Amino acid sequence: MPVVNIDVGWLGELLGRSYAPAELGEALEQMGCDVEDVVDIARYRCPACAAVLEASLGAETVKSCEQCGHADEEPFPVLDEITVIRLDLLAARPDLFDIGGLARALRGYLGLCEGLPDFSATASDVVVEVSPDLSRAESYRPFIRCAVVHMPALGDRLLSALMKLQESLHWGVGRDRKLASIGVYDLSTVKLPIAYRTLDPDAEPFEPLGMPGRLMTGRQILEGHPKGTAYAHLLADAARYPVLVDAAGQVLSMPPIINSEGTKVRPGSERLFVDVTGISEAAVAGALLTLVCSLGELGGRIETVAQRGPSGTWISPDLSPREAEIELERARRWLGLPLAAESLMQCLRRMRLDVEPRDAARSRFRVRYPAFRSDIRHMVDVFEDVAIGYGYRRIEPALVPTMTVGGARPEEALSERVRAVMTGLGYSEVMSLPMTTEQDHFLRLRLPVPEHYPRVANPKLKALTVLRTHLMDGVMAALREGRRRPMPLRLFELDNAVVLDGAAAHGTREERRLCFAEAGREAGYARARAVLDALLRELGLAATYTAAEHSSFTPGRCARVEAGSVTGVLGELHPEVIVDFGLDHPVALAEIALAVV
Repeated sequence: MPVVNIDVGWLGELLGRSYAPAELGEALEQMGCDVEDVVDIARYRCPACAAVLEASLGAETVKSCEQCGHADEEPFPVLDEITVIRLDLLAARPDLFDIGGLARALRGYLGLCEGLPDFSATASDVVVEVSPDLSRAESYRPFIRCAVVHMPALGDRLLSALMKLQESLHWGVGRDRKLASIGVYDLSTVKLPIAYRTLDPDAEPFEPLGMPGRLMTGRQILEGHPKGTAYAHLLADAARYPVLVDAAGQVLSMPPIINSEGTKVRPGSERLFVDVTGISEAAVAGALLTLVCSLGELGGRIETVAQRGPSGTWISPDLSPREAEIELERARRWLGLPLAAESLMQCLRRMRLDVEPRDAARSRFRVRYPAFRSDIRHMVDVFEDVAIGYGYRRIEPALVPTMTVGGARPEEALSERVRAVMTGLGYSEVMSLPMTTEQDHFLRLRLPVPEHYPRVANPKLKALTVLRTHLMDGVMAALREGRRRPMPLRLFELDNAVVLDGAAAHGTREERRLCFAEAGREAGYARARAVLDALLRELGLAATYTAAEHSSFTPGRCARVEAGSVTGVLGELHPEVIVDFGLDHPVALAEIALAVV
């Protein structure tokens, strides 16, 4: 996940007092943030686009800009050195992506304030005309939400925070600009009204950000600009490209790729125009709300923008709080905490939410949460805030009342004993696929294809249509693969086979089976019998052997075995079976059913 640097000194300023980095890191961890480290970093300025870049102290000097692609042989000038907390971004909480959002949440968690933060917006004179072309397949990017934010004159610190938040939202909400992308402009450079329309990829050139004095068409930007090549795939299927243009014909941006050089935000900019465009209405609205509310925490004053399109006029952003209803008893049951009505309400207020009882018994509550809290979609999401507000460190670990002690199933315990014995007897374990073919499973073993057997109705591979009813063909296939190894070759497989059973719930049952085989000059019935006797003796079983006839074995060299619940067959494989599996040595084989699974 992306990592963001949070300026410890600035965070203390926003909180109204200084905190030790370790204290802030601990609070952030308890709030659910993933704190990676506390480090000192240096900040550099790009001489081309004036972007502020960061690098750890002791690292190589910065000579290239990731924003505009500019590179120099000489290192960029150093602005200052600061101490930062490095956070892995939590995708579920985009409101905690930047220093403004973290300061807002920490004020509540640290007890500096409580309840719903107050966000309001006044109307601006900005209007955006939305063309119906954006809803067509050849230029599809139909959703747009806009706002105006009055900021204190932007310095390096605010400008850097704005750019980092923009890129973090591109990742966390916009899915790397696919669902939503953000543009921020100096409104003093724009002539109103603004149009959101499309342009011909090979016409209407403009000056892209980071390349002053160079006019490029949309297609040229995708082929020759660093941001264009990085995100060209997002417009690969478009016949016309989305674009925002002001009343003078000046291009503001070509979403989701690049802004224009002429409207870029600079040090000293105060009135910002923000647009978010995309293919997901929820992502577009969520990204805008998160961005403007974070800027509001940094001293910004929010104004709404009217957007007029084919479906009518809409105003954004909508900062009105959302509502959810929760029940005290369900919160207790979900969290296992000794919550009372008052403690529940206090936990939620600590998390910057408003809450009030809905009934006289104070068993149900109405919770109001900020518009940017896109992570709250269900009652349990509010319960998570209750747990954080309560404090994870206050929760005493306890065993669940219904705790049980796990153990191996009987067939697994038996299988482990069998596996240990077979390994001790010099056999190597193999594992084959549970699905096979009629040719391998029946015909190569000289078995008739039965009228009924477990079949796969819709196999991924047409050849694998049989669910195995024995393990012999899997072991024989392994012998064939190892036929060039020194003889004798001793292998075994311990796994389940499927058996038709009309008394079973689904007409089949599974048996845990063992199949072992030895290939070599001395392989014969006596070797298979000796190995099986040794195994059954270790299992504490006495066996009875009776002569049997089996199509896969040589006549007169086959027997059936019974030892309590263990039954099976063993003997010397028929020469035709050996040849059909590509072998040229005698093979002794046994297969027994150990247990019903």
